[in-house]
Amino acid sequence: MHLPSLLCAALGALSLPAQSITFAEGTPTSLTIVRVAEVAPNGGDTIVLQGVELLDLELTGRTLAQAADPSRTRRVVLQGIARGELPGGARLFRYRRAGGTFWGFLHIAADGMPRVVFEAAGTGPGQVGDPFFDRIGVAGDGRHAAIALATGGMYVVRLDGGVFPSTGRADRLAVPTTDLVVDTSVLVGPTFVYFQSTPPDRVWRCALADGAVPQDVSAPVQANARLKDQMAMSRDGTRLVFLYGPQNQQRLWTCGTTGGSSVLPPPAGKYEEPGYLPESPGEPAMLLNDDGSRLFFIDADLRDELYLQDTAGLLPPLQITADPIFQPYIGAHILPRFALDKLTIAIGDPGQMDWFQARLGAGGGTVTNLTGTGAPQAPFPAGTIDPVRALDGGGFLLVSEQQGPTLTLRRVDPASGAQTIVHQGLSEAPRVGSALAGTADILVRTATGDSLYRGTDGALMGTLPTDLLLTPPAQGPHFGGSWLHIASGWGLSAYYLPDGTAGFGQIDFGVTQIVLTAGGGAVEVGNPVRYLAPGVYTVLNRPTVAQRLCLSGVSN
Repeated sequence: MHLPSLLCAALGALSLPAQSITFAEGTPTSLTIVRVAEVAPNGGDTIVLQGVELLDLELTGRTLAQAADPSRTRRVVLQGIARGELPGGARLFRYRRAGGTFWGFLHIAADGMPRVVFEAAGTGPGQVGDPFFDRIGVAGDGRHAAIALATGGMYVVRLDGGVFPSTGRADRLAVPTTDLVVDTSVLVGPTFVYFQSTPPDRVWRCALADGAVPQDVSAPVQANARLKDQMAMSRDGTRLVFLYGPQNQQRLWTCGTTGGSSVLPPPAGKYEEPGYLPESPGEPAMLLNDDGSRLFFIDADLRDELYLQDTAGLLPPLQITADPIFQPYIGAHILPRFALDKLTIAIGDPGQMDWFQARLGAGGGTVTNLTGTGAPQAPFPAGTIDPVRALDGGGFLLVSEQQGPTLTLRRVDPASGAQTIVHQGLSEAPRVGSALAGTADILVRTATGDSLYRGTDGALMGTLPTDLLLTPPAQGPHFGGSWLHIASGWGLSAYYLPDGTAGFGQIDFGVTQIVLTAGGGAVEVGNPVRYLAPGVYTVLNRPTVAQRLCLSGVSN
């Protein structure tokens, strides 16, 4: 079915709420940020910024699993620019303008409205240097950010559209400019930000609310002790775990939202930091579950040993890789993921693993082999599975596993432990799309054709013939969209309804983006730029420029 007919027949002429479409237009080093009204996209521009260069944005506490989880803030590289993709369709860009005279952060709300949430003057020679560190902390729910200055101080920034009454702006100074924040330590939860300062090395907790000041939650000072800068925070932000003590004799310390820090039961040892990207592999070696009641950690004193700990101390700890459970010694792990109090993890020799589930109990912890390719019962030897990457769908994991020259796709339920092979012959790891609400659909590429899997339950929606390639799908409030590649530069827009009904636009050349808007429409960025919605199909009067990006909505 042709696209306009599909939309009109299935959706009717829907009235659009007040939404915006935001473009970046110009040259890569001198862009103009403009906003148009979605209900009248040819009704005139509102200029937001001029002379802008969009820069890569790096986030703290970043893991591989987070990159494929659209339910929390993640770092996404699209159109060659790394940005913060926030839950529900909002996003955050980092920029400099006026030749480096000013540096800042541009927030695009889910409704497409652009807003500069924080900006600072350039520093150093010529006053054109970057005043910020190379990374910032953003809450998993996308409502707040914590931005440290390289010369000292840290600002808390609202990304929810509101302002702080004390400043009348989206930002407030939370840490004095006399204090130097360790940028890699900053972790932001729904209501608190945790960070370290130096010198001396101290750990702090600060409420995000207006007027809140940092509280020192450091461990008692010890001689010859050091503080590791990477810390672990629960998803709900109610618990933090950090490492402090003499070299290779450190203890695990924890704090909550009130009071100071206390030491956890494990004795002093050589414990591994979480291992966040980009400096480390992003496979957490220290991980808290969502409510902070369970801690996965690694003791690397003699060899890697994997542990599961009850942070409240009510249940005995579990040495997951103890000799009675794993023989011979096995310590390699990949893709740890909690479902409530249960840990799902692949363990074995590199490239020879099984999927296991570990949990604590009053009578001792248990480790269950979910896939059983090595042995179904302990002591577990190496398995035969070679997991590469997992895509977290919330209630399920889609795991790509190397099998000869191709990949196999396995579905694992982290709550029940149920697992099954759902697709074979993948040519690359699955890629999650973007959605304004809910869980985004998933693109699976094989030699026999691209397939779309529904993000809500991981079910197969459909497969294209060989050599027809899709971009990762974008999903608006009414339908999803993608670009269907035919030949070099040539293709057509492809849109689909939740029931699988599909429609296609005309064969076109040079379309660089398919964008689904919060108002229920779609923008096709090419030459020309087109806007379509139920009952609407129009060409936008955009200027001829070297580069054009649609910054709002959800995009391929």
